[in-house]
Amino acid sequence: MRIRPIIAAFAAAAVVLTGGVATTAVAAQTTITSFASGTTRLAGVDRYQTSIATSANYAPGAPVLFVSLGSNFPDALSAASAAAVLGGPLLLTPGDGLRADTAAEVRRLAPQKIYVTGDARSISDGVVRALSAIAPTTRLGGIDRYETGRLIVGTAFTSASHAIIANGGNFPDALAATGAAGSRQAPVILVNGTAATAPSSTLDMIKRLGVTSVGIVGDVKSVSAGIESQLRGAGLDVARYGGSGRYETAALINDAYFPNTVDTAFITAGANFPDALSAAAVAGRIGAPIYTTLQECLPGSIRESLSARAPRATVVMGDTKSVGTNAGNSLGCLAVGTPSISGTVAVGSTLTAQAGAWTAGTSFTYAWTVNGAAAGSGSTFTVTAAHVGQRIAVNVTGSRTGYVTASASSSSTGAVPTPSRTTPSLGSCPSWAPIKGNASSGIYHVPGGGSYDKTNPEECFSTEQAAVDAGYRKARN
Repeated sequence: MRIRPIIAAFAAAAVVLTGGVATTAVAAQTTITSFASGTTRLAGVDRYQTSIATSANYAPGAPVLFVSLGSNFPDALSAASAAAVLGGPLLLTPGDGLRADTAAEVRRLAPQKIYVTGDARSISDGVVRALSAIAPTTRLGGIDRYETGRLIVGTAFTSASHAIIANGGNFPDALAATGAAGSRQAPVILVNGTAATAPSSTLDMIKRLGVTSVGIVGDVKSVSAGIESQLRGAGLDVARYGGSGRYETAALINDAYFPNTVDTAFITAGANFPDALSAAAVAGRIGAPIYTTLQECLPGSIRESLSARAPRATVVMGDTKSVGTNAGNSLGCLAVGTPSISGTVAVGSTLTAQAGAWTAGTSFTYAWTVNGAAAGSGSTFTVTAAHVGQRIAVNVTGSRTGYVTASASSSSTGAVPTPSRTTPSLGSCPSWAPIKGNASSGIYHVPGGGSYDKTNPEECFSTEQAAVDAGYRKARN
């Protein structure tokens, strides 16, 4: 089933969403412009203008606006899911003053209510006063990020059957979960993931909201096994989505919460948070997954998950320094193997390139080098006498549709050893095998010998002993 772009309307009174999923504390009308088919990039010259470019997709008369600090992430993590459920955007601001361009966007939005997240140490009272001159403004700030998070959740939700638990000490897992939270109208609840248990205030809030199931995002290094056990002990149905890293975790989250195709998906940098914070509110509102990425290409797990969701519209957050062109075009990063060379390094032998472990379905081309100079292609290479004393390596280039082409090189072999004998070339022996063997007479000739220059060899030897071992005797002159 493909989810169409949302133009959401709420009645004038508080509304319980169908299925009893959540009851929101504010109700009004929200209109979000549908994103064009294909790829749309939302970017400004900095994080604040990117935030404004994202907010611009909301029609004036927004029921609510959240304003969070742009230089740090904790307060905005919970605010994004709250903004999503209440139907408003999230704007970023410097802590010490309201920018003119941000103020202009707030006036355009004409929100019915503004929430500023964090205390005065995060966002100054001056910013709150400037916002209050535009619309009624309330600060939601506790003694730390966790209390602030609880204040935000308590403002946006009066009930919820599902919640997402994320580490408040880091941003990637919580950001990736925001779209998923929006799809379930669920709050994102931050915890100190390294602690053995969550505080009673968090459990009390979960109970008060009527939560019956939770999704934990991240592995046990992000949210401890003790917290998971505590939640299970409280009678909650618990599922954990934790991969080997932030990108695999994001893919697992979106696979679980978006099992079918989707209308829209967001791609944002996985190594930095500001652009993703701006995307989180709108993605959560329209029930769109958020995928985090490397700058140069989509990690393989992200690429596969996004491809399976088959979005009509893909929204790329930030400029190409954050999400590069290839990543913005949904091209994946190939898992690159470590090439090696098998076979005996000797004159007359055939060496074979071993590509190593790459992304399944990758096709390969090969380029061989001898002492760094191009020497041939193909998966095999024949060592000849011309390669004696030189080192051989192979470069493997992998390609697969939908992925960025990548290359990797093997280590060089040891120097090709000098063989004990070889055949002459054009009647001459090479410098590394100067001893001439006359097969008909069984005699070998050394350089400087009386018959050396006029001898037409059938074999060439590197040492006299090699010639003797082959059954030859030395010429008498």
